[in-house]
Amino acid sequence: MITSTYDWKINTKEPDAGFFKLAKEHGLAETAAKIAYERGITTEEALEAFLKADLSHLHDPYLLHDMDKAVARIRQAIENYEQILVYGDYDADGMTSASIVKEALEMMGAEARVYLPNRFTDGYGPNESVYKYFIEQEGISLIVTVDNGVAGNEAIAYAQEQGVDVIVTDHHSMPAQLPDAYAIVHPEHPDADYPFKYLAGCGVAFKLATALLETIPTEML
Repeated sequence: MITSTYDWKINTKEPDAGFFKLAKEHGLAETAAKIAYERGITTEEALEAFLKADLSHLHDPYLLHDMDKAVARIRQAIENYEQILVYGDYDADGMTSASIVKEALEMMGAEARVYLPNRFTDGYGPNESVYKYFIEQEGISLIVTVDNGVAGNEAIAYAQEQGVDVIVTDHHSMPAQLPDAYAIVHPEHPDADYPFKYLAGCGVAFKLATALLETIPTEML
């Protein structure tokens, strides 16, 4: 969701007086100017792009790996009145990601369930016993993970074996072995070249919502 005008890498050099003057003209305090500079925002163009970003800076969501497959499968599920589970995470990113996807699905007429795992009893990421409960007891036939999933090989394999497709949307480090999910939407996927690699989980969720709704849902930003 951030413009790729600059490269988001730590800059170890100290900003010079010219940059501080430029930052001050843009209303930034010295500390904020230093942080921006450390993030690689070192030119007037980059600073303008960061402080005055607009919707034209957003990249096409279909540049993300498997976005076309994910959207087609979700639309199929909605058309067939399938039961959809949004499987989130217990932190702020996971909760906002789940909210974004649930709201997008409801706007499309779906009734999606949301599960936010318990840090202590469920652990992080896909949990096979939770998947089993929702598949067997709640009739779930499609699972969409948000802010997790790329490391959930066993649970996802179980769901797929039960005929339940799993769409992974995640942003965490890619493991050597990816799960055998129906679709994996991830900004760092090696089989795609998404222009901005550093989306948070809610950023990936926002991209999914944008693709599903065929418009930019600015209220979700």
